[in-house]
Amino acid sequence: MSGDGFAAKRRAEDAEKVRPAVNEPSLIEQLKDQAGSMAGMAGMFVVTILLAMKIQPFYDHDEIRAFGSEGATKAGFILLELVFIFIFTALIIYLARRNMQKFIKWGVLGILWIAMMYTLYPLTAMVLVPEPPALTEDNVDVSEAYIVAVEEGGADFFYVDDPLSGNGTLMYVGNAGEIEYWSHEITPEEGFNSETARIMHTADGIVMCEGTRWVLLDDETGETIDDHPKDCHVGLRQEVTTPEQPPADWKWESCDGEDNVPQDWSVVNNMLEPIPFHNDGDFGPRDCGDGWFFPSEFDSTEVIFAQEFGTEHFLIVSSKWAGMVKFPTQGQQGAQALLGEEVETTWNTTLSGGEQFLAATIGAMPGMNASGQDSLLIGTSSGQVLGWDVHENGTVEDRMNMQLSDSVHGLLLADCCSGGSNDLWLIEGDHLRIFMGSGLRELTRSLDVGGDADRISMALHNIDNPNSDSDDAVLLMEDNGEWSSVQYEYLPSDRGLFLIYTVPGLIALIVSVGMMIALIKRPEWYVINTVGVMVGAGTITMLGVSFVPWIIIIFMVLAAIYDAWAVYKSKHMLELADTMVNLELPVMLIAPQKPTRGRIQMVPPEASMDVTTMPPPPRKGMEETMLMGLGDVIFPGLLCISAMSWLPDVEGPLGWSAPIWVAIGTMIGSLVGYCVLMTYVAQGKPQAGLPLLNGGAILGYFISGMIFIGSSAFVFNISLF
Repeated sequence: MSGDGFAAKRRAEDAEKVRPAVNEPSLIEQLKDQAGSMAGMAGMFVVTILLAMKIQPFYDHDEIRAFGSEGATKAGFILLELVFIFIFTALIIYLARRNMQKFIKWGVLGILWIAMMYTLYPLTAMVLVPEPPALTEDNVDVSEAYIVAVEEGGADFFYVDDPLSGNGTLMYVGNAGEIEYWSHEITPEEGFNSETARIMHTADGIVMCEGTRWVLLDDETGETIDDHPKDCHVGLRQEVTTPEQPPADWKWESCDGEDNVPQDWSVVNNMLEPIPFHNDGDFGPRDCGDGWFFPSEFDSTEVIFAQEFGTEHFLIVSSKWAGMVKFPTQGQQGAQALLGEEVETTWNTTLSGGEQFLAATIGAMPGMNASGQDSLLIGTSSGQVLGWDVHENGTVEDRMNMQLSDSVHGLLLADCCSGGSNDLWLIEGDHLRIFMGSGLRELTRSLDVGGDADRISMALHNIDNPNSDSDDAVLLMEDNGEWSSVQYEYLPSDRGLFLIYTVPGLIALIVSVGMMIALIKRPEWYVINTVGVMVGAGTITMLGVSFVPWIIIIFMVLAAIYDAWAVYKSKHMLELADTMVNLELPVMLIAPQKPTRGRIQMVPPEASMDVTTMPPPPRKGMEETMLMGLGDVIFPGLLCISAMSWLPDVEGPLGWSAPIWVAIGTMIGSLVGYCVLMTYVAQGKPQAGLPLLNGGAILGYFISGMIFIGSSAFVFNISLF
């Protein structure tokens, strides 16, 4: 932004009139003399940043960030922004030296108009669109009931009731538990515990492992179809058809050589074990071998998701390892049959260190038809949401990588409002977050939810909304056997402000065009300030939400160094300021000591100074005017907005979140730098603005970050590209 580091005092005295040194007023007298202008400038400084903080939630979404969520930590992109500033500055100076002021004026006005729209549009929407109702969590009178599987789409789910009694009941329900499809009494041979209950859909029914047995249930009634007295953590049934020309060593698929007989499997003790067809039980001949080992990172007691894909593969996710496993196609041979081979995978991923997978779900991605391509999403303890497209032929393709600031304890892909496409519901830490559409636009109605479980299961069903063509929804959450629900009221704004709020968009367009016309026709000081504040707030917000604080700090340090060099050494910043002032462009804020009628004659500063006295003849009613370049407001504001957007969302005093307090602390720090800067302005001494303003903002960020956030405010998680 042109005008970086430009701050000046416009005095009424003639430039040629020089006071004797003995009559020079003291610093206190000079500050008192300029108090009105300084206070007015400080007020506009604060208003610009507060306005940016007001519209920040509107733009705090990955699809709106300049380089997406991944680009927010890439220092190379902010260096690219700095290069663009150099190019812009050089281009303006080049055109000015060739008397091409018209190109400069209209080009800069176009850029300013776009930046102003970024502020006016969300402000207009906030005024015209009512605030959505807050979500509230309601406790459900259910305890010791553990959800063990949620159907794709989230409407139906299975849970085990009262498992700690020694027995338990498997319930298949819908509509957040209001509809009971069937129940099945679990009768294990020994003690039962909910952590070992797993549900797996197959072509023949539902396979349940309840700690001591492998059981096949009818998916319509819940009645037992088949069972094996075989312990399992996960049970599978592979549908097989003997090929017309089987291999020479064919004696496999049924583990006894039987043709066209399903092969049953168990996952137990970190092995994939076949269950013989004729020789049921724990003992007996096994022509197919003793089993296949999973990798050492796999833990069969901590499986959080499993699903068959086609007749040849199944997907399984444990706490540190996930993979698409291929069913064995023939028995093990010789000594290898006793030692065991490792399972064959078409895809797998492993976590290292203390990181864990905590939640998993499958379904169509947000914005896609709910019955479209299946995608697997896994949430981790480090706050990542990883996504892959999965296919029945066993292929898996990378789909998404979302980085959050806290552990992901729950995930659900479900259509909130019968809109035909899925939405993403997730629990980050103890916070429910809802993302809609292919752009993953986050709603503003998220809320804190109780509980401290590693995994929180969610199910969702739609309810009729008489005031809308779309439905409302009820989200059910299970946390350590305790249930709670959230009723979600659908609003049209949930599908995206940019496409729906046409009226606010038209009003913002009309207002912005009117302000630009007023600026061109009659550039009064209050018109220039209004446009400048709007432009500054929009620029601050769009850049601030796009980069994490450390990237912004690097940007501010480099900009301050450049500003000092451009003012004291090359002096081209002053030439740039001369051009902008002469063209009456609102790239600065104006604080008159006394109001004036009529236009302000904008004049350039003395060629040798950045912060100094300005000697034009006074206009009637105007004794003194203070000027500050927008860059002096924008750079400190960037760090305020970045702190709001990227710091951990923890609670702070007076009901405000800690990131907001850090943003306020950063602004206060920049105001301290501003006060120091004004002591130079009052004395007419040359001084670049950004070193003091940026330095104060960075110091304010460090102090407030340590107070309200702690060490996590100083995580240096950035890279070059």
